[in-house]
Amino acid sequence: MKYLLYSLLFLFSTFSGYASELSIYANKDSADTVFEHKLIQGIEAFYQTDWGSARSIFDQLKEMHPEDPRPYFFESMMPFMEYFFIEQSPELAESFLNKSEKAVDLSQKRLNSFPNDTTMVLMLSGLHGYRGLVAAGQNLHRVALNSGLTGFNYTRKLLSMASDRPDARIGRGMFYYMVGSIPSGMRWATNMVGLRADIEDGFFELKQAAQSESYISNDAKMMLMYLYNKEERYEDALEYALLLTEVLPDNVIFLYKTAEIYEKLNNNQYAADVYRLIIGKNNHYLQSITDKSSERLKEIENFTLSR
Repeated sequence: MKYLLYSLLFLFSTFSGYASELSIYANKDSADTVFEHKLIQGIEAFYQTDWGSARSIFDQLKEMHPEDPRPYFFESMMPFMEYFFIEQSPELAESFLNKSEKAVDLSQKRLNSFPNDTTMVLMLSGLHGYRGLVAAGQNLHRVALNSGLTGFNYTRKLLSMASDRPDARIGRGMFYYMVGSIPSGMRWATNMVGLRADIEDGFFELKQAAQSESYISNDAKMMLMYLYNKEERYEDALEYALLLTEVLPDNVIFLYKTAEIYEKLNNNQYAADVYRLIIGKNNHYLQSITDKSSERLKEIENFTLSR
């Protein structure tokens, strides 16, 4: 049953939809135009893991429009990304859970005012799903259960919105993958509520989203990298890791995952080259990645010398 709970907790899209609908609330006056332009700048800094610049921009945006949930959402995603991809520490978990509360509250208020706002549905499904995932990892079972079930309900609402939008495809892709990954002996639980899907259906939806010409494609590539790696399909995982690092060359999180995948493919030379690249970037906001890269590089070099 624990595996089923974990699966249900992670049925949610990633950052999909938010970058594609940056202007959804913008009016025609110059103040809103400035807000949307600065939001794009903040999101670009976020994706390149220039989190100092991103935080500064998001702080300005929160002062300009304190009721807009988007700056709070991306700010909360910083500790989540580090927690999810690098180190599942209690400190990062607490930081994410605290920061995401404001984003949840504002998103819900926005959805109450605009019930058919797909972006808010996506944001809430993602936020509750992430909160459930992190809480489960920290044994905060009540928070995990409440967040997981709430996020699941938003995901079902998303799935009821028939759409070929890339952000909707990411939501469906994650949903199909997780339902399809539930062990056959537990399929009765999903069949009872009409949930049927296959892992490859999930990959298909995510690949379609990855081909879109927006930052949403990066979100889809990120999940394809993660899920293929989870399935031990390392060649496929590497394909999407390289696509990500090509368009986001300063994102040290994606570079680190690329190096890890190279190691799993026994290509230590390429892995060492990527670790050196990360060390050279020396991202001050993600020092743990620089330190871990230095440790991995030393191990590879020592292994090479011992042969």
